[in-house]
Amino acid sequence: MSREQHLKTDFHALRILAAVYEHGSISDAAEHLDMSQSTISYTIERLRGVFADPLFVKQGRRIRPTRRCDDVAVGARELLQLYERMVVPAEFEPALSTDTFVLSCNYYERGILLAPLVQRLRQFAPNVRLTAISADGDGSRQLEQDLCDVVISPISDYGSGSYSERIVAERYACFVSHDSPWCHTRMDLDSYVNARHIHVRPSINWRPYFHTALDRLGVSISPQVEVCSFGDIDKVIEGTDLVLTATEGFSRIYSKRIVCVRAPFDCSFSIHMGWTGRTHRSPAHIWFRSLLREIARELPKPRPL
Repeated sequence: MSREQHLKTDFHALRILAAVYEHGSISDAAEHLDMSQSTISYTIERLRGVFADPLFVKQGRRIRPTRRCDDVAVGARELLQLYERMVVPAEFEPALSTDTFVLSCNYYERGILLAPLVQRLRQFAPNVRLTAISADGDGSRQLEQDLCDVVISPISDYGSGSYSERIVAERYACFVSHDSPWCHTRMDLDSYVNARHIHVRPSINWRPYFHTALDRLGVSISPQVEVCSFGDIDKVIEGTDLVLTATEGFSRIYSKRIVCVRAPFDCSFSIHMGWTGRTHRSPAHIWFRSLLREIARELPKPRPL
């Protein structure tokens, strides 16, 4: 193929190739890009001629990229990111924007940030679109593959080429039912160790950070109940003797029927906001991140009993 024909390959085609590569499926890529499968297939067939390679081959029910495709997909992603930076407008006007922002975070971060974020977007940028996805400990990969614009989670390092900053300082506390004796008596370490605990374990290998503090004290706890999410856990605790150890910030979210009391040990951590160089200098994304910082700064301080 001549050089002139190579140069006719456009960014639209490269975006389709990158999507098929990322999703490993013509149908999934079509759904992600809101295009027909026939459009995706036609474009991939055309690119096979451009790069003189099959690019993708059938393997079971999925398609797998060739070695040549691995290299092409990396180059395509770099070109797309460079082009996006080239066409970024010099100024950003929220009231006129129709941008889409994708925010990745977990249950707690959604609970404290999402409602005020939506309210401010409706006030200042009513035509933008917001998508919130779950980080599930996978924020670094999501950023790397451009599945999101911002990740907010306890992770501070999102990998090479990324940026990160602390936006919320957190401290562990205990949550008990409103009729628990610990609402009136300070819980000591022995009582805590011997209590009946409820743990949240989002994944098999998850180990809560506060266990590090317990290790230093030479103690350990074994949960009576394990659940996979912090959602509705206040309803599970109410009327029981179960103790949940979690950030005291949950007192901003949970029902008043469960009470936040001081933990018998000291353990703090931070919530970080991460993003990549792809959006680092974008006026729209600078503005979006500033909204998140502002909301985080204005969060009411939790006050355990």
